[in-house]
Amino acid sequence: MPVTAEILKQHQQDYLIARWEDGELVMEPVCSCGTPLDEDYFCKKCQRKCNCNFIACSDPQSFSIVEKLLQGNPNFKNFQAALLDQ
Repeated sequence: MPVTAEILKQHQQDYLIARWEDGELVMEPVCSCGTPLDEDYFCKKCQRKCNCNFIACSDPQSFSIVEKLLQGNPNFKNFQAALLDQ
């Protein structure tokens, strides 16, 4: 089921936006408030460290790759993913 940035904000869910770019998967962290995050995942607006364990995929190709990543990599066992409805 697709998810929107507004739904993630309502649920106070920090997330990664995943997209397929130049032949590779790119993931960018975003705070639940909508603020893009740096590598340290600290939101300057909310003054907190974010926990991005949800992956919002911007296209079907990235969603397919993320699903395989979640199933095959134990480091991602606590992650969830959905297609982003923009």
